[in-house]
Amino acid sequence: MQTAEMQALDAAERAELERLRQVVAEDPAAVARAERYTRALLAAVETQRAVSSVAQDRDLVLRVVAEQAVAAFPAADGAMVELIEGDLLRYVAGAGMLAEHVGKYQGIADSVSGSALADGRPTHCADVESDERANRGICRSTGVRSMCVTPLFNRDRAIGVLKIASSERNAFDADDACHLELVAGTVGAALRHAEDYEASVALLAERTKTLAALESSETRFRQTFENSPLGLLLCSTEEATFGRYLNANPAMTAITGYSADELTTMSFGDLHHPDELEATADVLRRLASGALDSVKVEKRYVHKNGHTVWIQARVAMGETGPGTHPYAVVQVEDVTASRAANAELHRQARLLDLIPAGVIVRDLAGEILWWNTGAERLYGWPADAAQGRVTHRLFSTNYLGGGTFEEQAAALERDGCWDGELQHLTATGQLVTVLSRQVVHRPADGPVQVLEINTDVSVARAAQQAVALNEQRFRAQFTQSAVGQLVRGLDGTLVAVNQAFADMVGRSPQDLIGRTAEELMHPEDMGAAHRKIARLFTGETDAYAHEARLRHSDGHWVDTEATVSVVRGAEGRPKHLIVVATDISTRRAAERARDQAAAALSERNLELEAADQLKLDMIGMLGHEINNPLSAILGYSQMLAEEVDPASPHHRAIKIISRQADRLDEIVGEVLAMVSLDAGNIHAVRERVSLRAEVRRALDSSGNRDIPLLGPDATVLFNPSHLQQMVVNLLSNAAKYAGGASALRIEPAGDRIGLRIEDTGPGVPDEFLPRLFERLARADQTADTIRGTGLGLYIVRSLARANNGDVRYEPHPAGGSVFIIEAEPAPSV
Repeated sequence: MQTAEMQALDAAERAELERLRQVVAEDPAAVARAERYTRALLAAVETQRAVSSVAQDRDLVLRVVAEQAVAAFPAADGAMVELIEGDLLRYVAGAGMLAEHVGKYQGIADSVSGSALADGRPTHCADVESDERANRGICRSTGVRSMCVTPLFNRDRAIGVLKIASSERNAFDADDACHLELVAGTVGAALRHAEDYEASVALLAERTKTLAALESSETRFRQTFENSPLGLLLCSTEEATFGRYLNANPAMTAITGYSADELTTMSFGDLHHPDELEATADVLRRLASGALDSVKVEKRYVHKNGHTVWIQARVAMGETGPGTHPYAVVQVEDVTASRAANAELHRQARLLDLIPAGVIVRDLAGEILWWNTGAERLYGWPADAAQGRVTHRLFSTNYLGGGTFEEQAAALERDGCWDGELQHLTATGQLVTVLSRQVVHRPADGPVQVLEINTDVSVARAAQQAVALNEQRFRAQFTQSAVGQLVRGLDGTLVAVNQAFADMVGRSPQDLIGRTAEELMHPEDMGAAHRKIARLFTGETDAYAHEARLRHSDGHWVDTEATVSVVRGAEGRPKHLIVVATDISTRRAAERARDQAAAALSERNLELEAADQLKLDMIGMLGHEINNPLSAILGYSQMLAEEVDPASPHHRAIKIISRQADRLDEIVGEVLAMVSLDAGNIHAVRERVSLRAEVRRALDSSGNRDIPLLGPDATVLFNPSHLQQMVVNLLSNAAKYAGGASALRIEPAGDRIGLRIEDTGPGVPDEFLPRLFERLARADQTADTIRGTGLGLYIVRSLARANNGDVRYEPHPAGGSVFIIEAEPAPSV
């Protein structure tokens, strides 16, 4: 062993090496183990030295450990530092054959590394192909065949593993795993040192940044403090120096007359008016205790020359550190002049308050400074709510004569006055029209003001607009109306006539004006007209309607219907009459023709009703008279069919008689059902019935027991005999046109229960669908080949609707037809 290497070991280790040298002198295997142990110790020392040189860089520490691990073990082809991230291990630093795999992940649970972490001690894997702990897929992708793994610790917490690997089997044994633990032991302290170093660097940077920000903030505060146009004071709130001024800016000198140096020798008791000292001290103490965050007050200072200065002060607490408020910041504004101006304004306002119109004092920008009780009544806003608001925004001003607020302001600046009509919105949402007169007031020692007097003219303007609008509407309606209109004087003279009335009598309006009504009216109608006009004059009625005949220019008489109303003056006296006339000659002719046609139609209806009743009576009588012999034919034909030998030549004739009798019985039944339906004699007494049970009875009675009945049972409201008749009719229909029904199915149909009768026949032709459920309707394609009356589906639908249900058709998806009976479900009990 070299001298430098021996010196790197401590006394105990050198003694142990000497003992091992003596013990293994006679044992070659022991010599080999001792040499390997020595190399491991030296590798640990070398790793410690290398790590110490880069201890401030965590990533570099891990990379150095991996490189030293490869150098310390001759059989190692590569090394990897794997750190725990949740349920995974991440490859963070590698050397040799594993260096290219940095950044990859593997699961902790299915790996040799996970085994070492679980046991808390080093382990080795002689062959990854036979070791159940190894993840063969990852090992094959990285070229690893054998490995040693030892846990890495930071203090007493496992943070990952150090692994050395070889591409050969059996490259390592248990001693190598223990020796690897020596190399890994240097990592924990180095990582703690690196983490502490990083934390210290971050803390230093943060404090440096904080100090720079504090310095910048203090600089800004000093500049703001010194250059502020408002007076600023720093006032002590500490008990020993309570109320003492710590600093004052130049603006305070202008307000108080004291220099900054003089103010820093004073307290609030030296500057405030004596009457306000106690209140000031109380506010300052409440601020210092945290009971108040800030305060805005109006106070009096005593100027250095002795006069009183009114100020508005805003006070808040200043901080020198977290949770410390040793001083208050006082912002001061001299409001002496503005208070004097306001006082003068209020003196003038008391006079303006007596004016009933709305009086507003505002600035040129529209901000309201004051308004009187007349404005409160007009707009609904109290003075304190309106003060500070901008007029054209508060009122949503609309300039009725055109213009904008900017144009109004320009006129005030230019002319010193403005007047016009405005539309304003009140607090209740009502629109009012005001006549606004505005003048500019320029006081010598104050801001420019606008005096605005607004008088409500809503009623007067609305009346003017209504009169103008009514007159305009009347002229337009009178002139353009398609109905004849005229204005008649009290003496009967026509004052005005529209074109429609002139066309009615075949003259021009100019030819009619100046004529009298008597010249146009039929003499027989004059007496009734005079009596009704007299009632207008006496006020018994304001208008009347009558029919009259007017003479056309060609000599014939025009039938008219006229409404006459009176127009009265302000004192209630009649002024003239308004007549609205309509030509009803065509209507009169139509009414006469209608009356003649109505008389003829009434006579014809009586004849048809008698014929229809006779038809119903005849069909009912025939059905009854045919039914009795038909029953005998059916009965005896069935008896003969049973008694005659099937081989007899008479048997076929008897079957034909029986089949035709059945056919005739079906026709008679359908015709009688149609007669009952047409006569309105079908009344459904609905009951709670089991749909499955009633359908099964219909199947049995019609000889269709083999047709499947699908779906769950349902309780419906239906007449049982009607339901069975409907099912039998639809089964018969399917037998005629589709070779029989293929299935019956019970299922929900919206808020109803549906019974589907399905077949696989040719279906219903599209052109026949609109007439499918009509009486006596039959498709052209089958009318010559299939016998029927065309009444079956009509009867089904009539019975369904009598039971508050319905029946509908839809094509079968697989081909064929589906008839669906919809029934009302019975309520639960």
